[in-house]
Order: sequence, then C-alpha cells, then structure tokens
Amino acid sequence: MDLAQLLTSIVPFVKTVGVAIDDITPGACTAHLPDRKDVQNHLGTLHAGAAYTLGETASGGVVLSLFGDLVPKGGFIALKSATVRHLKAAVGETQAKARVEGDAKAIRGSYDAGGKVDFDVAVQLTVGEVVTTELVYTWAVRAPR
Repeated sequence: MDLAQLLTSIVPFVKTVGVAIDDITPGACTAHLPDRKDVQNHLGTLHAGAAYTLGETASGGVVLSLFGDLVPKGGFIALKSATVRHLKAAVGETQAKARVEGDAKAIRGSYDAGGKVDFDVAVQLTVGEVVTTELVYTWAVRAPR
C-alpha cells in the first residue's frame, strides 16, 4: 500500500470530501480538491471547512512521508493545532502544497532518540497561481505504548 492509499484508508473523511492526493515525497505532499458545488459556501467559493480539510490532508501526507512506518506498529500520530490565513476567495479547483518546516531528517532523528516529536507542516492553497490560503499544522508523533 502506498502512502496515499494509507492516508485515505486511515482517514476515510478524505474520500468523503473528495480530496485527491497527487504526490507524496519525503517531507512534501501535493493534493487537490476539484471545484464542486457540494464543497462550496453560500457565495459559490470554496467552503472554509473544505479548504481546511484539503490542507490537513496534504499535511498528513507529509507526516506519513516521515512516520508512515509507525502506523502498523500502533504509533500515535495526531494533529495538535493549526493556524489559518484566508487571503483570497478560492474559485475553481484548489491545489495544496505542503512541506515540513525544518529538517525532515532532524525531526525523525528527534523522534528516534526520544520516542516523541512535535513539528509543523506549512501548506499553501492555490487556484492557478493565486495563493488563497496559508495554513500551518502542528503534529504530534509518539511511540507506541
């Protein structure tokens, strides 16, 4: 099972919203959400909840790129907090580009040394070349108990 399949299997809500994961590489993930009426708000733009879910999904891909091996072992991986800055209304298919903040190897090394780590993943949502939303998700990873 590849990391995109792993993510959609452990978080079925991703499929419910319709987020498509395009690529996961170490420390990075891209995803998109097609423009559909059922993910729009009353103004005909992307609903804030759908934008958040798209960003969280891409950030989750980043997390799995670093810690996916812990899932079958029962590792604890959870979102701790997030910040959101809406910059412009999103009209059209929305792309997410997520990347780990900091050095991915150092983050994994910190976990390996102590069995826990918290770290940030930054996400930009765009429609075409226009940045619509900037998000930062803080993740917690803990060793299996």
